[in-house]
Amino acid sequence: MGFWDFLRGGKKRDGDAPRAEAEASGDTPPVLAPVVPTTPAVDVSHLPKEIAPLVRAGLPAGPTEEEAVALFAALRSTPQEGRAVEELVRATQMRGVLPEKLAVALATTLVDRGEPESAARVLAFATSKAALLVLADLAELRSDLPTALSLVERVMLRDIDHPGARERHRRWRSQLGYEVQHKPVAPGATVVTREPDAPFDLLREVGRGGAAAVYEAVDRELGRHVALKVYHQPERDKAQLAHEARLAVALESSAIVRVFDVDPEHGWVALEWAGQGTLREKIRARDPARMMPLERWAVPLATALARVHGAGWVHHDVKPANVLLDAQGRAILTDFGIARRVGEPSPAGSLGYLSPERMKGRASDPRDDVYGFGRVLEDVLEVVKEDRGTSHFRALAASCTGPDTNRPADGSALLTRLRVEVVGQN
Repeated sequence: MGFWDFLRGGKKRDGDAPRAEAEASGDTPPVLAPVVPTTPAVDVSHLPKEIAPLVRAGLPAGPTEEEAVALFAALRSTPQEGRAVEELVRATQMRGVLPEKLAVALATTLVDRGEPESAARVLAFATSKAALLVLADLAELRSDLPTALSLVERVMLRDIDHPGARERHRRWRSQLGYEVQHKPVAPGATVVTREPDAPFDLLREVGRGGAAAVYEAVDRELGRHVALKVYHQPERDKAQLAHEARLAVALESSAIVRVFDVDPEHGWVALEWAGQGTLREKIRARDPARMMPLERWAVPLATALARVHGAGWVHHDVKPANVLLDAQGRAILTDFGIARRVGEPSPAGSLGYLSPERMKGRASDPRDDVYGFGRVLEDVLEVVKEDRGTSHFRALAASCTGPDTNRPADGSALLTRLRVEVVGQN
């Protein structure tokens, strides 16, 4: 089937190849030691019988998460509340993490007791929607609205109708003077405005974003599968398309997507086809085995960021949809359409993946990509949950998405930390 016949609604040919893109859109600093959640033996023999089970929540033979929350709720507004809070905070300090529903209940209690800083520490490793919303409210309490907005966008990325999220998002964005709209692209949105001269047969659409759509296609001359990215408005976005292609070529490596052909006039670029699709597809499939071991894709992704930053660029759109996976499951970074030189003004970005500092208007900084890496890792860990060997990755994700001063300074620092402290390579 030809290109224009496909766009006019001709019958698609089924293909069993995985998807490619799902959305179009120095000196190494000192390595910071992560705080790793642990599960030491817990002695509860000295505790009151009402409190002892709480401290064992999340441990073998302990109560379930729901049972622990119910036990804690029963102790609220009783003489035992203070002791229960004290022991749970101590358990958090020892183990680094509690079951998230219990951690949220504890954090809410600490806020009610006038201890917001303790509440934030309790939720340091929490990533549930309820926990992020509490952290957002705590950021607002500190008058840190950019962080609050960043956190609530992470909630909306998973559930745009989560109770309270929309209202907070509108209010905080208004207070910050933002009018950035995150508009979804309608399924029938125009793909091209005129027929391009593209030597490809299209098999299927595999992704659609605000700027472009991506198709699985076959080069008619070479018989090679490619990811054909077609911009919705080629006249308007010609410069962005050319920029995307040239930068990918300049940075070319095993972890950077390869460009095979480009036509800025007609609004398309032919890119490397990824054997296993995108990381976003694996996350949506909720199949942990397809994303393990984590280092198989995390190390190449950090390597790609080190190369980008070493050349003086910031990618600005690090998210699961822009992480392709080759046949061996290794990461390939794609979509350089909004990349900017370090120090240039930062462009608008994707909902849920913008660092608080970028929301404050900071110029392009490699640490914003490191934040994106942490968010990608966090999204994967939401699916992997408590599989063995993930504690160091959780600590790294928390560091990347946490305070800017503790974040690895760039891709090189991130790669060093990942290899030495998380993966254990020298």
